[in-house]
Amino acid sequence: MKAPIKLKFKHDSPCTKPFGICIIIPISVTCDVTPKEYEEGFGIACADVVERKLHLVFMRRAALDDGTIPIPDYWDLGEEVAKALGYKKIIVKPGTYKVNFSNYPQFGEAFFEAELEK
Repeated sequence: MKAPIKLKFKHDSPCTKPFGICIIIPISVTCDVTPKEYEEGFGIACADVVERKLHLVFMRRAALDDGTIPIPDYWDLGEEVAKALGYKKIIVKPGTYKVNFSNYPQFGEAFFEAELEK
């Protein structure tokens, strides 16, 4: 089951995460971002779980210049997003994830290792 989710991406300061990117929560299930939110770094990603991995298709730039998204800490997607995807809990594991631009050339997609609880 797919769900649009709202994320906040930070590619510069005051982000304190390594490599200058933060995916800031709480995130929510919505396909709406106001112009002000967009200016602040919010964007939409279509989320799904595919082969026990979180799959995100980005609707704005998420990848760093090297085509990766570093996730430095465990990332709990929260109850609302997990429920929309058919789970009680989804926690993305830390790692550096490659963004693939083959199917979605503008902003790409990525698969994230995750702990899934039904």
